[in-house]
Amino acid sequence: MAMNDELDQLLVCEKVTSEDWEALGEILGMKTVPQPVLRRKSFNEEIRHNYGHTIINTWRNEYDPDYIDILKGTAEKMGVPLKDHHTVVDIEDKLIVEAIDSMKAQIIKEKGADEWKMIESEIDAEVEKMAAEGKFDPGVAAELKKYKGAALMAALLGGKLAGFALYQVAVQSFFAISRAMGLKIGVAAAGPVIGKGLAFLLGPVGWAVSAAWLAFDLGNTNWKRTIPSVLTVAVFRRKYELV
Repeated sequence: MAMNDELDQLLVCEKVTSEDWEALGEILGMKTVPQPVLRRKSFNEEIRHNYGHTIINTWRNEYDPDYIDILKGTAEKMGVPLKDHHTVVDIEDKLIVEAIDSMKAQIIKEKGADEWKMIESEIDAEVEKMAAEGKFDPGVAAELKKYKGAALMAALLGGKLAGFALYQVAVQSFFAISRAMGLKIGVAAAGPVIGKGLAFLLGPVGWAVSAAWLAFDLGNTNWKRTIPSVLTVAVFRRKYELV
């Protein structure tokens, strides 16, 4: 039932911006983003077949394999434990958290614990500012108001945030980490171009994810494309409220 599954739902969502299409295309190594009439087929095929096997892909259409199977395989590759009852949304949440936690470990290793504390402070300040400006609905604002400073990231990494709250904190996390790594982009631009930050952090040339995750098995899954694209889809699905 891959047609109309959670990946396909994003790829037919008319709210997706041109910047986000370009970012997803960049992660997938597309030289140009397909025209609207071709996007659904092209992105479905690229994402699903990057996960597949060269020979098996010969017999598959653009809707194979199912997105949840890709997510489960990605979780296993990233060392994320799952239960049988976990849904697509559950797994995506866990993958986003694991990616940020991995980046935290790498930042601390490369630049020290003080650098990570500065990132946490930046995330907290930006989320608090957005809440004060009324950019969250009352439920999200109330949820985020419970956490301050390191507690906000602790809540994220502890799996206590979900849906739009998780999206907002994840967005600020990805961009704060991107800036710590040298990506020249202002906080104000984070929302519209989150995909560009993800492409920078998680794309094949990025260093903010575990090398073991991205190891490419000849004739098998292209993890250098699969892991970044799955994480990007997960973030976009929350951005466009498809969860």
